[in-house]
Amino acid sequence: MSNIQSNIWKSYLIHIIGGLAFFVPIIVLFWQENGLTMTKIMVLQSLYSLTIVFLDIPTGYFADKFGRKTSLLFSSLFLFLGIFIYSLGHNFYQFLIAEVLWGTGVSFMSGADSALVYDTLKELKQEEYYKKIWGKLVFYGFIATAVANILGGFIGKIDFRYTFYVMLPFYLLLFPIALSIKEPKRKEVIKKAGIKDIINILKVIYSNPKLKWFLVYSGIVYGFNSASLWLYQPYLQLIGLDIIYFGFVFASFQIIAALASKYSHKIEGYLGQKYSLIILIFLITISYFLMSNFIYLFSFSFAFIQQFVRGFYRVVMTDYVNKLVSSDIRATVLSAQNMAGRLFYAAIIPIVGYIIDAYSLIQAITVLGITTLIAGTFILIILHRVKVI
Repeated sequence: MSNIQSNIWKSYLIHIIGGLAFFVPIIVLFWQENGLTMTKIMVLQSLYSLTIVFLDIPTGYFADKFGRKTSLLFSSLFLFLGIFIYSLGHNFYQFLIAEVLWGTGVSFMSGADSALVYDTLKELKQEEYYKKIWGKLVFYGFIATAVANILGGFIGKIDFRYTFYVMLPFYLLLFPIALSIKEPKRKEVIKKAGIKDIINILKVIYSNPKLKWFLVYSGIVYGFNSASLWLYQPYLQLIGLDIIYFGFVFASFQIIAALASKYSHKIEGYLGQKYSLIILIFLITISYFLMSNFIYLFSFSFAFIQQFVRGFYRVVMTDYVNKLVSSDIRATVLSAQNMAGRLFYAAIIPIVGYIIDAYSLIQAITVLGITTLIAGTFILIILHRVKVI
C-alpha cells in the first residue's frame, strides 16, 4: 500500500514540473520575433489543438489498455521532445513540429493523470478524497506556473529563447518519475486492443444522454474560456501596461486559478452540482463583456473571472465524469471530455484571429462574449431536460 500511495505525491510532482512554463508571458512576442503574424499564430494553435483532438481518445484508450504508467512514460518523452524542438525552432513549420510533439505528450497525459489518481485512491479505499486531492494537485501546478511566469518575464527580457532552454532539465525529470509509478489495480481492464473497442466506448457515451450532453457542455466551457489565452498579451499592450509587468499579470492569473482549484470542492459543496455548472458559462460571458467595455490600465483584472473558471472547471468537471463511468473506460471518457473542449477551441480561435485582423481586438472579445452566452444557454437547457441540472 505504501508503494501505491506514493503515486499521489509523484502526481503532485508531475503537475508541478508540467506547470513550469517559463515561456507563457512572452510566447506571442517570441512568435512575432520569428516572423509569425497573429493569423499564423492562431492557425498554429488551432493545429495544435486538432492534434490533441485526434489523439485524445486513442491515447485515453491506450491508458485504459496498457496502463496509466505507460501512458505517462510516453507523455514525458513527447513533452521533452516538443520543448527541445521549440528551443531550436525559427519558423512556422519548425514550431508546428514542436506543437505536434507537445500535443502528443499532452494527449498521453490527458485522462491518464486523473485516472491514475482516482484508481490509486480507489485501491486505497479513499476515493471520496478525489476532489480534494485533485484540487490540490491542480493548485500546485498553477502555483508552479505562476512562479515560472514571473521568472519567465525576467528570463525573456534577456532572450525569449532562454525561456525554453531553462525548461529542458525539468522536463527531462518527468521520465524517471513516471517510471517509478506503481500501476493501480483496476476492476476491469480492456483485454483486446482495436478500433472497435474505441467505437464501442463512443457508443456508450452517445447512448447516455447525461454523459453525452455533459461532455458537450464541458467542451463549450473549456473552448470559450480558453479562447482568450492568446488575446491577453495584445490586450495588455492595448491598455498600456509595460511589458516588464506581463510576467506578474500572468502569475496572478495562475494564482487565481490555483486558489479556485484548491477550494473547488468546498465551493461546489456550498453551491451544489446544479449551480456549480450553471455559473460557469455566465462567468465567462460577464468577463468578456467587462473586458470589451471597460478599457483602462487595470482592466486585465476582469480576466481573473476566466482564471477562476479555469481552476474550478478542471476539478469539478472531471469528478462528475468519474462518477458517471466505470474504471475500465474512465481514461478514454476523460480524454473524450478533453477532446470536446479542444475541438471547440480549435474551431473558435481562427475565427477570432480573423476578426482581430479584419476589425479589432475589442470586437473579437465582444463576439466571444455573445457566442459564449448563446451556446452555453442552449446546452444548459438540454442538461436541464436530461436531468443533469
